[in-house]
Amino acid sequence: MEQQKTFGEIIKPNWFTIPDYQRAYSWGEKQLIPFINDILEYYDKTDDVESENKNYYLGHYILEGKAQSNEYEIIDGQQRISTVYLFLLVCKHFKKDCNYYKQINLTPVSYDKDGLNVIINTLEASGENIKIKITELLNDTRTKTMSFVRMLEAVKLFIDSFTGEKKFPQLEVDKIDKYVDVIDKAHCSVASYNDKAVASQIFELHNTRGVALSETEKVKALLMKNVYINSQNPNVEIQKIQNAFAHIFEMEEKASEIWLRGDLSLDNILRYHLQAVEDGYKNEDFSLPQGVAGDNGCFEYVKKALLNKNDKNKIVDYAINIAEQFEKSMDILVNKIPKADEENPLIGDVLLLDKNRSIIFLLRAFRSGNPIENKLIERWENFLICYEIIYWNGYYYNAKAYRSTFQSIYKSIENGANLNKCNDLLSSFYKGEKNFSYHWEHLGNNTNNLFEVEKKKWIKNAYGWNKTAYFLYKYEIEHGANYKVIRKNIYKNDSISIDHIVARSIEWKDLGIENYFENKDQADLIWKEITNVINGIGNLSLSTSSANSSDSNGLPSKHLNSFKKFGLIKTVEQVGFWNRPEEFASKISERSESIRAFINNKIINNKEIWN
Repeated sequence: MEQQKTFGEIIKPNWFTIPDYQRAYSWGEKQLIPFINDILEYYDKTDDVESENKNYYLGHYILEGKAQSNEYEIIDGQQRISTVYLFLLVCKHFKKDCNYYKQINLTPVSYDKDGLNVIINTLEASGENIKIKITELLNDTRTKTMSFVRMLEAVKLFIDSFTGEKKFPQLEVDKIDKYVDVIDKAHCSVASYNDKAVASQIFELHNTRGVALSETEKVKALLMKNVYINSQNPNVEIQKIQNAFAHIFEMEEKASEIWLRGDLSLDNILRYHLQAVEDGYKNEDFSLPQGVAGDNGCFEYVKKALLNKNDKNKIVDYAINIAEQFEKSMDILVNKIPKADEENPLIGDVLLLDKNRSIIFLLRAFRSGNPIENKLIERWENFLICYEIIYWNGYYYNAKAYRSTFQSIYKSIENGANLNKCNDLLSSFYKGEKNFSYHWEHLGNNTNNLFEVEKKKWIKNAYGWNKTAYFLYKYEIEHGANYKVIRKNIYKNDSISIDHIVARSIEWKDLGIENYFENKDQADLIWKEITNVINGIGNLSLSTSSANSSDSNGLPSKHLNSFKKFGLIKTVEQVGFWNRPEEFASKISERSESIRAFINNKIINNKEIWN
């Protein structure tokens, strides 16, 4: 039953838990600043004659609890309640007799209980140095959930608002009582249910009609709705879906320090899961869904699949399998892949090389075995490299053959079978026993031939190719660099950039020419030789966007500190001798030949992988 109440009437007599199958705290500046502005808009009206129309509306809440009990799980509204709680904690820090937060009996998701206690204790114990304490917690590299970080960031934002940080709306300590009064008297609508299935159904109806849920949350609600409608035992069956998503959200929050995930949002992981596995038995259409959201996104994909089931039991089974298999995919990405990467870094390398195809490949492969055994991961990397070299060097593919070829690789990794079939298929493609596509014929020979035929492309035009970074990375590893250092400093935050060692905008004075017009012939000759190879692979190095920006002009020696910091051992060794501008072109060419020799000997002609 839905009721209209004030926030205080809802909060004070009840106990609230955020169940683990809900996403943990996720609000940021985009939501927090409007929250502050709302309080500032209403606080000066509290002295007026009370009017129902002048009270702040603090949202709608869906609760699930047992009959005649005052203990509830928050099905919808936990972001708002959590934000209010954090705001009141900050109010307590600045005004010691402001104890309203203690009237909110709130238990967060289980994996954030310790983090919330840390925040409470820090705010209660710290004095004027609170900003330093919160910053120290934010910079602490020890394992913490992403939601704990977001709670800390919310607290910091509220503190900054109270202490005059101009970026944020300004709050005043002497008006805290009025701010609290706005919250206490805020209008709310609340609906409470004592049936899990009904509560989940109401949540679906309320939140998939234009409210900004993530795609993952929409799919979760859709699955629970379909179980509610079609199951003979909906409470038990819905609990299975909730248990799976509880573990999914927990793994998502604890994956913040895993570099392999990079910038993958949970919604993107869901898309890859649906492309690779779906409900555990997928055997075709590995490119669907095509996107995260929209008509070709995850929610519409699952919705269509459910509509195509012609039996209630099949609908329920499909819904439960999607949730449980998605949980398994998260476990593979968050736990199994990082563990296997410690044993064989090629697991992580293929994600750097081709994240889209390799995630689909690995999500299937880890269900059937360990891809670091029997050379499978070595072959997968080499296969992808051959494909990239052939494609970049001028072979345009027949689109249909291209798609079906990769589909056949994914399909060869059969559910519950070992990985030998896929291993043999990759070998057949490389050796020409089967055509990679009609046009490409013998994959190994074509790669080798094109590498030599298109030599000038590597020497002159490697800058525009998005796989150049991968060859530079492998080149460094071959010459003793620590792959973990490079990944941490360059790849982890998806900040990778390609740096021109001899800058394209280098100034004449850095080329030893003070006056261009007095030395035109010499200047033109030096610059012509440099520009002929300036975009070649020998003049390129791994970098980050920020370092590239700061190091972009000047002599190559200006870049050395960045290269050292990133762990680029071979680049530092080579570029350390680039001192004479008249030799820049020849030094670039020497480095290009060194990199090409590595690619030729260690990658393209590494026959051991295929024997």
